[in-house]
Amino acid sequence: MKSFLKRKTILIYKTNLKHNLLKSEVYLMKEKPKRELGLLEWNEEFSIKNQHLDDQHKTFMQQISDAYALTKDTSENKLKNLEAQMNGAIEHAQEHFKHEEAYMQNIGYPFLNKHKTRHRELISNISMLMMDLEDIDHATQEFYECLHHWLLDHVLTEDKQIESYRTRLHDIKEIPYSLETRTKILAERVDVNKEKMHKYICLCHLKEFQVCDSLHKLMQEEGTFLRCKICKQPLVYRDPGLDDEDNFEALAQKYFKQF
Repeated sequence: MKSFLKRKTILIYKTNLKHNLLKSEVYLMKEKPKRELGLLEWNEEFSIKNQHLDDQHKTFMQQISDAYALTKDTSENKLKNLEAQMNGAIEHAQEHFKHEEAYMQNIGYPFLNKHKTRHRELISNISMLMMDLEDIDHATQEFYECLHHWLLDHVLTEDKQIESYRTRLHDIKEIPYSLETRTKILAERVDVNKEKMHKYICLCHLKEFQVCDSLHKLMQEEGTFLRCKICKQPLVYRDPGLDDEDNFEALAQKYFKQF
């Protein structure tokens, strides 16, 4: 029975792929203009499926927006506001880390100690920034960049691994984001609109995805993958070397070998 289902799925996949090659209906991922750094809005894909921790992450994202706004401030109260924001960031982080570390302990997260070390780094970094506020504009920019980098490197990456571990996505190397959201996160660092695009496909009829070069390289080097939001199947790189009818079977076999 399993063999029959597999052959049937391969047949469907081959049929859809053939249509992809014979017709030019391409479903492009429409990129919006690059956002200003630090102005990412909360997305439910950022959730780690713990409402309390999610709410704290939302508060942190608001702190980033406040820090960004402060970089544009020209008032006489800028130093006072900067000190208040720095103290607020440390207080919030300490409270958040306490709850997050307790949650990781409860689910048996294997990288808890490494995560704790990373938490201490943020407190240390902000504390060091507070020791040198002579150049207010420079200090404000440094504070904002510190929080922004923490969002990208920790909250949206290392914290997401907590949920990936709990749902076992980590075991199969599945990226816990949609293609659109993962690309938006990358766009905070690089101009993805100027990069070479790579074609990916799934089992949906006549559907093709454009993946930026940065994300393509990450997935190929790390052996990770994304899922289609519609058919729920992995996105597979459409190797140009297999783009002809003689290679339908080879591409189908490659698909089932990987996933």
